[in-house]
Amino acid sequence: MMMTAPRIRLIQSTLVDGDIGRNLDCALQTIAAARGETDLVVFSETYVSGFPTPANVARLAEPLDGPSISAVRAAAKEAGVSVVIGFAENDGGRFYNTAVLIDESGAVLLKYRKTHLYESDEGVFERGDAFPVCDWHGVRVGLLICFDLEFPETARMLARNGAELIVIADGMMNPYGHVHRRMIPVRAMENQVAVVMANRVGEGERYTFCGQSQAVDPDGERIAIADAAREDVLDVTLDLEAVARAREAFRYVDLAALAPVPARHA
Repeated sequence: MMMTAPRIRLIQSTLVDGDIGRNLDCALQTIAAARGETDLVVFSETYVSGFPTPANVARLAEPLDGPSISAVRAAAKEAGVSVVIGFAENDGGRFYNTAVLIDESGAVLLKYRKTHLYESDEGVFERGDAFPVCDWHGVRVGLLICFDLEFPETARMLARNGAELIVIADGMMNPYGHVHRRMIPVRAMENQVAVVMANRVGEGERYTFCGQSQAVDPDGERIAIADAAREDVLDVTLDLEAVARAREAFRYVDLAALAPVPARHA
């Protein structure tokens, strides 16, 4: 049965690059505090480790069944909430910028590896190559990570795979905050999906992050947006029946699948 109005909590917080203990402790406390208050807690890109570098990624990256994600799974189960969180994944010595969706039983429903690597990812992570979706309480969910959303094909792939809700773990920095602020409503509208994004904020080792976590409905209307300069917790309730309403008259995804019209030549 579809959860037609899931409660989603977007966590916009500072992180310490390279300090897994500090970042993970903040995540576990945040999850515990969400008990009974929301259905899904969303954290930002590489939340567990902060941004690794070529010099420290081997030390900071962990397998999916490593101690950090295992602790998040246990916390989600204890609190009875679902969680999306980003981490540096070590898969047999190959490193990925990864986000996972964990349900309230502690099960990993979805794993997504960032497909579009930003300059700070190059030489650190390998590129993901898939756009999986999963069923979460009757809602089809897909994940993206930061730079991914700047390419229309990524959200379109998720929509064509059945996504009704796209969750973005972001790590957008100054002075480019306007890019994601403007693009997210477009991604929602052109795919007729709901989109939520949790961004980092404050100083990091290399960047200053710009916040403005937000939620947008399938018509591209912004439901809520956080401040650009401070930590924040943004609670939103999504009406996912709006997805069906947006697609009643026509479906952009289906129309985009049509063969292109041949070019006319003089």
